[in-house]
Amino acid sequence: MSTHRATPVPALTVQPIHFTSDHAAWKAFYTGLGLQRTAADDPFFTVLAADSGQLLLAEVPAGSTLDGVRLVEFTVPDLDAHAAALEDAGVPVGRVELAHRDSLSIDLPQGRVHICQSAITAGSAPFDPAHLNLGALLYAPASMVTPGAHALAPYGMTPRIASDTGGWTDLMGNGLFAFHEGPLRTVENDAPNQPVVNLLGETADISRLAQELEGRGLSARIIDEAYGRSLRVTQPDGDELFINETMQDLYGYHRVGA
Repeated sequence: MSTHRATPVPALTVQPIHFTSDHAAWKAFYTGLGLQRTAADDPFFTVLAADSGQLLLAEVPAGSTLDGVRLVEFTVPDLDAHAAALEDAGVPVGRVELAHRDSLSIDLPQGRVHICQSAITAGSAPFDPAHLNLGALLYAPASMVTPGAHALAPYGMTPRIASDTGGWTDLMGNGLFAFHEGPLRTVENDAPNQPVVNLLGETADISRLAQELEGRGLSARIIDEAYGRSLRVTQPDGDELFINETMQDLYGYHRVGA
């Protein structure tokens, strides 16, 4: 009898990618939000870090088809070691060479995302509601929500909460990732069909965070909805960034696997 045990797959760090032609304004916004500057601080490749989760701010020319688009990738400290852990766990591994870097591909029902080797260690702490957690929100038809979570989880994300109706499922790693019922949008960048995402935050005390943000000159308002409270922060483009308060009342929701 074999005594071999699969190596646990390490957690992924969630890293939304925000393409913009107004790099300075968005960098000021995100640092005002509480993200920290890191050693990866180049106008064309700026990585900012939350307590858990990272953000890549990439400058593009005005008029670019990517201007204002947010995509997502996941990072790990050692790409080869992560690939080995996936193979050991029986998870399909697809190696893809992107511009100037190697990656592992994940083909979700919503499109392709990638795992890349991280340029930094900041933001790679596990999800912790006591702090600011950053991640991505992917809208897709309801029929893709649960399959999307099932496809992503084996690569290093842990399913957490799902709605009873099937329109929401979120996962934790270093940062968070959520699938939500809505219109799916994809663009061509590193792959022909990469899903567009929204930035998403979460913390346990949005009242305290709202006071901190207002003290830094940002406009924020608290919205109390049936599923819980969220903080809406006005962005430089006039849209709002959602930072959810960690859910305590699970009415209409359930913990995955419970």
